Amino acid sequence: MLRHLHTALRNVWKQRSTNAINITGLAAGMTAAILIFLWVGNELTYDNYHPGADRIYRTTTNVPKLRWTLESAPLPLLGAIRSTLPAVESVTCLKPASPTFQLAGEFFIEKKSAYVDSAWFTVFHYDFIKGNPRNFFNTPHSLILTTGTAKKYFGDKDPIGQTLRIDTFDYRVAGVIKENPANSSFQFDVLIPLDALLSDPARRQYELSWNYNCQIYLKLRPDARLDNTAAAITAIQSRNTDNKYGAQYSLIGLKDIHFETGLSSSSSVIIHAKRSTVDIFSILGIFLLVIACINYVNLTTARASLRAKEVGIRKIVGAGKQSLFLQFLTESFVVSILALGITIALVSLSLPAFRNLTDKSFSAPFTLPLTWQIIGITLLASTALNGIYPALLLSGFKPLNVLRGVAILKFKDVFLRKGLVVVQFTFSIILIIGTIVIQRQLGYIQHADPGYDRSQIFAVSIPDTAVGAIKQQLLEQTSVAGVTVANNSIVNITNFNTGSADWEGHDTSFRPNVYMLSADPDYKKVMQLQMAQGRWFDAGTPQDTHNFVLNETAVALFNLRKPVLGQQMRFQQDTGTIIGVVKDFHFASLHEKIQPLIIRNRDYGRTLYFVRTLPGRTPQALAAARTLASRYAPTKPFNYYFLDEQFDNLYKADKKISTLILLFSAIAILISCLGLFALAAFTAQQRIKEIGIRKVLGATVPNIIALLSRDFVRLVLLSILIATPIAAYAMHKWLEDFAYHIPLSAGFFLTAGALALLIAILTVSSQSLKAATANPAKSLRTD
Repeated sequence: MLRHLHTALRNVWKQRSTNAINITGLAAGMTAAILIFLWVGNELTYDNYHPGADRIYRTTTNVPKLRWTLESAPLPLLGAIRSTLPAVESVTCLKPASPTFQLAGEFFIEKKSAYVDSAWFTVFHYDFIKGNPRNFFNTPHSLILTTGTAKKYFGDKDPIGQTLRIDTFDYRVAGVIKENPANSSFQFDVLIPLDALLSDPARRQYELSWNYNCQIYLKLRPDARLDNTAAAITAIQSRNTDNKYGAQYSLIGLKDIHFETGLSSSSSVIIHAKRSTVDIFSILGIFLLVIACINYVNLTTARASLRAKEVGIRKIVGAGKQSLFLQFLTESFVVSILALGITIALVSLSLPAFRNLTDKSFSAPFTLPLTWQIIGITLLASTALNGIYPALLLSGFKPLNVLRGVAILKFKDVFLRKGLVVVQFTFSIILIIGTIVIQRQLGYIQHADPGYDRSQIFAVSIPDTAVGAIKQQLLEQTSVAGVTVANNSIVNITNFNTGSADWEGHDTSFRPNVYMLSADPDYKKVMQLQMAQGRWFDAGTPQDTHNFVLNETAVALFNLRKPVLGQQMRFQQDTGTIIGVVKDFHFASLHEKIQPLIIRNRDYGRTLYFVRTLPGRTPQALAAARTLASRYAPTKPFNYYFLDEQFDNLYKADKKISTLILLFSAIAILISCLGLFALAAFTAQQRIKEIGIRKVLGATVPNIIALLSRDFVRLVLLSILIATPIAAYAMHKWLEDFAYHIPLSAGFFLTAGALALLIAILTVSSQSLKAATANPAKSLRTD
């Protein structure tokens, strides 16, 4: 074995120029593949680190009559399950929250917080750095913080026993836990006992009613049956309520929650993803590794004739086929090991940027068994892909044929090599087309008219009843162009209701989900909405607090008789008149169709002030809003956001995918070009005498370049023909996820094909030009 290794190292060094290309391409492919597989592995292992994760489930509430699918359930269900269902080993609940902490006169909103009950740590695993669950639950007003959150509030001081104020109570830190793993659905930085929430009598009465206000998790016994348990939970609901809407319960496995779809609403803290995206990137990682290995196979088989005599002599002096096979496989292994060393360095260097790009905290990946499993599998795969076919080819030469000068490369070997080039460029062209389409779709989203103007508007929440006074004082600022008050942002209206809308001629069996917005008379002006019919609310018309404005989709869906204006309507126990129809505007992501919307001028609920600033005066307007917030709500933090930023966040995941596709497309093209470059150089070297004769006979430099490039151009054209329908289908499926998207035009495919062809021609021409301009006298000189 050591002899094979020594010979392999000598041969690798001897062919260092060729192997430099092999190692560079292979290292690039392996780096990309390992980064992709790190991300894929993280996605596929969500929540599986909890002991007995395969027996942990969450209840899902299905309400067919209202067409709701909820991740939440009534809190009283928790105690009923615990006391009546023996199939349940443990049951616990979670209620996400955003408490405001006060420390040293400053206020902080902790959005990644949750109330948990006393069984939480019996179901889920946490690593405690300090403290323990017992101390946490013994005192209701306690906190558990992650290490990062503890450091944020208390620096290097021991956080145990330190206090943070929430409302009028001091909460004592009872425990510190490690940061949440990157593959955890529960990214909570603060945990609070549920008893703290229930200590307020008014809040206790609300929480213990049968509202859908918490998430319930069960750990089942090994012999428990899912369907029976779910049916038993539904029976509990029916025994304790009238269940008039026919709520039914199902159970979803903890490991499946990350890829859960179809929820009517979901906690923003629970992390969800698309399984299709993971599948796409899994394929991407495999193909990047494959096209990197193709270079090695192509160059090794192309150069096989140069090693034919070596193989022939080895066989004549007694080397067996098995020994030769092992020798060439060892060379492949050495190349893969060298590439892997560079890969590990590249992964280490690129990991910080990859963390930022994917927004995943891959902490010290080289300390994780999963990382080394990925590296080991990648090494074995690359060695096998690189080594087996070339080793079989080279070890299979017949020595007498070699020494007689008989051609050793068969037609099928040349055909295979060309086929591999086609595979490389087919995949590269698919990625180029995908990148172009994704970038154009994201550009369309950014520049499509949503039906309102979101520029230079920020939203600020000031929880006070003096709405009119605050609004007036904001309007008095010289930096402010307009102010409106509403209960939701126009960028992403999430409030909806089922079954409360009633109108003339309404078939009561038709109970659509209707989105709702409470907005004041200035909303239309500030957001620059357009009316299709009628008018907006008028501050001077008191009756408008009972009237309605509908969007065009609602009018069409309700099938209202004409004229629409002046018709009576009832919504949420309030009766009024339809006074206007606003033109449809996108109040959600362009992934979704515009839904029916009812707008009212009352009951703002969560009061949000939307401030449009004058150009260049936003800092002054923010400063004025901060001053008013500190005056009217001194015990609350100043919390604001810009509508432009909120709009961009709707497509954050799409932008990440776009950037990743662009990055890996560039890597795929680089690897393919390296292989093409090396093959072009080898082909030119093999035909050096032919080129010399042609030049002596009058062939020009363009003639020689065309001669050497022709075969490669044909291969790229074939790749374009194969890639186009595959990419068209893939991009069609991707665009289907958007309710509003660009058309798939031929221009995308022509552009991608032309770009791939140009890259290939430039790559090959560099070597063709070198061969075409060489002195024919030197090339025709006999050895």
